[in-house]
Amino acid sequence: MANILQVTRPTPDIENRTLENRDPRNHINSQQIQNQVDPTRVVRADGQEKGGTGAAHDGNYSVIDYESNYGAFIQRLKDAGELPELLKQLLLEDSAGILFGNQESVAGLVEQLFTSIDINSPEELLAFLQSQQAAQVKFSGSFFDGLRSILFQNASQGLKEAALAFLKGYNDYSSGEHLLIQMRSLTDDISRLMLKSFRGDFEELRDMINWKAADGDTAANTEVLNGKLIPFLSRYISRTHDYGAVRDAVMFFVLHAVKYENGDKDRLAQLFDRLVGNREAERFFKNSPMDLEQALENIRGGQGKNDFADTFSELLLKGTGGQAGLENIQQFYNILNGMLINESVYLPFLHIVLPFRYDGKDVMSEIWADPDAKKDPEEGGRRIKMFFRFDIRELGNFNMVLSLQDRKMDMQLYIPPVLTQKTQDIQENISGILKKNGMDVNRLLVKEKRGEIRLEDVFPEIREKERTINVRI
Repeated sequence: MANILQVTRPTPDIENRTLENRDPRNHINSQQIQNQVDPTRVVRADGQEKGGTGAAHDGNYSVIDYESNYGAFIQRLKDAGELPELLKQLLLEDSAGILFGNQESVAGLVEQLFTSIDINSPEELLAFLQSQQAAQVKFSGSFFDGLRSILFQNASQGLKEAALAFLKGYNDYSSGEHLLIQMRSLTDDISRLMLKSFRGDFEELRDMINWKAADGDTAANTEVLNGKLIPFLSRYISRTHDYGAVRDAVMFFVLHAVKYENGDKDRLAQLFDRLVGNREAERFFKNSPMDLEQALENIRGGQGKNDFADTFSELLLKGTGGQAGLENIQQFYNILNGMLINESVYLPFLHIVLPFRYDGKDVMSEIWADPDAKKDPEEGGRRIKMFFRFDIRELGNFNMVLSLQDRKMDMQLYIPPVLTQKTQDIQENISGILKKNGMDVNRLLVKEKRGEIRLEDVFPEIREKERTINVRI
């Protein structure tokens, strides 16, 4: 009879193997303690130290389990390192003109994008950088600076709770359009999954939702959601006992509906009045309006219009849809996936990828910044730590690590070999620029770049969660 359970050939030299140690009874009779417990940390049930093996284990990122949520984030963080090179190929290399040359559907967008990254002065470069930073940070402006001061300074517990409540309410308020898009997509999925006999009634209720409602104008839609649509879905699951994909989609739909209801503008006004009505609030908002409408207008004005971000987002959508050529779809998806790392809840830093043209040179730059980096308890004020990678065409790759605290700067600049002979000039010029802007130089190192600096070497705190509980749901 064929041996259908053994898919590999038996080892021919089995007689030379020591089988004693492979007998499970030896482990039972052994006096050594197996899988002993360390009460100071969370360990695997099998007592092993490493969370990943084989292809999943990457020595560059220590012993992270890539089957966990945080491990998946670390893997994506590593993959995001290819993003600057992909963007350089797309925007700055000679092949970019060839890539889009015959694509009439995106030609106008590409021309507009190239115009938006053409910088002519240091002032324009600073404004461009600030606009990209504002696009990355949702809670920006003088009003949110006041809220940060409340949370990180010696404010009363009542004022801190009011600030946190307003931030949560504002997040739901400003996410209204996004939540409607998500709910519309979920209702389409639910409609396709549910029984045909219920589909018509469900779609009739779904069409009562105003999917174009403005942020904060949630009352009418909330009445339909809570009074008709969600009860209908509850009855459907109860009657059909459909506890599979439909119920999963309904649970996500209800979660979005709750957040959407919390984004009501009248509720936000109540939270704002509670915040500014606190007698301590005035000293934190000296330069900010104390009226909700003025505050919201100030926030919108501070965000401003971002030509590069808007145009690039539209180009990515067209590219992933095949409108920039079917052969380029994968490249656009790789760029999109690389940029989505900024949306991860695990990312503790500000991350900006900044392509531009200045003084006839193409530059691809990448900035990682920790605005509240760790410091010794005995040290002074706030510490800012930054890591720059930039590639100047015809010169090469640069890496720079800097730390700023109490207007004192520590900087390490690694330059390409072609500039090695100018190391002293570069060091003197940088020192002069820093002093001109009111900063003292603690340490300034300029040397030849001999390899890429890894992100986890600059920010070792990304490893801190390796020993915490990691799960994937």
